[in-house]
Amino acid sequence: MTGDFNIRDSDWDPNIQYHSIYTEDLMSIADSLDLELATPINPGPTRFADNQCDTNSVLDLVFMNPSNPGFNKHTLNPDIRLPSDHVPLIIEVGIKEENVDITFKAIKKNSKEEEAFIRDLVKGVRNIDTSELKNQLDIQRCTANLEKIFKNAWSTHSTTKRITKHSKEWWNKQCSKCINKYHETGDINSWKSFKSAVRSAKRSFFDQKIQEIATSNKRPWDLMNWVRKKNLPAIETIYHKGQLCNNLLILWNALHNSYNSAEDRPVDTRFLDGINQCNDIDWPPFTDQEFIDAIAKCSNASSPSPDHVI
Repeated sequence: MTGDFNIRDSDWDPNIQYHSIYTEDLMSIADSLDLELATPINPGPTRFADNQCDTNSVLDLVFMNPSNPGFNKHTLNPDIRLPSDHVPLIIEVGIKEENVDITFKAIKKNSKEEEAFIRDLVKGVRNIDTSELKNQLDIQRCTANLEKIFKNAWSTHSTTKRITKHSKEWWNKQCSKCINKYHETGDINSWKSFKSAVRSAKRSFFDQKIQEIATSNKRPWDLMNWVRKKNLPAIETIYHKGQLCNNLLILWNALHNSYNSAEDRPVDTRFLDGINQCNDIDWPPFTDQEFIDAIAKCSNASSPSPDHVI
């Protein structure tokens, strides 16, 4: 934690003979982050006065974890401050080398590889012997075999993909074939073939998405912006009964009173007397499979109703 804190205090400036009222708050914040005030190798003023009436002062500070190798090793370099009135603080920060994996394994949806993957899974699961599951060891053996079946099927049928800034969901093998041919030849006709392959891939991909929305989850609202996640404003003031809710207690009272505003309010139920009483209707019988088929068409992100809205 470093910067111009604009606090004059005798703890870091020998030309100051008093303690600032803000020093305790600054130290408390640093302590909560497990940081301590670091001393530069060449102590000196970090701000030079712009007139003769003021004195140079120490306003720029560095707070670090004491276990950091750079603790108490930063330097001040007033020779490179140029027109600035503040001295640059120089510190070496070690960056650990790390390899970021930009590849992943995947199986393309609705492909022959996916069919073969599912076929191997079904075959492997069917061959698992579950007739002797009597204790914990038997269950562990069964789950280990299941894990082996999934791992072998995945490693056999998945392919390695490389993540790039050009990665697109609609990209297919024909696009790769055409762009590779263009890179080899540089011919304008190859470029036109590539653009045609891209248009065809996009059309096929998005037609499939529209078909899925129209027939599977039946949520055409997913194509509209108003059902997507709304970005909340960074700051929004909450008022309740004309009062600003600026602390936790007032905010809780506003929430409690809003949700319990009708509590203990008398209700006249005589308006129900004019409604004709209908006969009880029994639920029509349905099978477990009919119930599963019905809820399979519902989305987890919507209300369980025919239009998925109300």
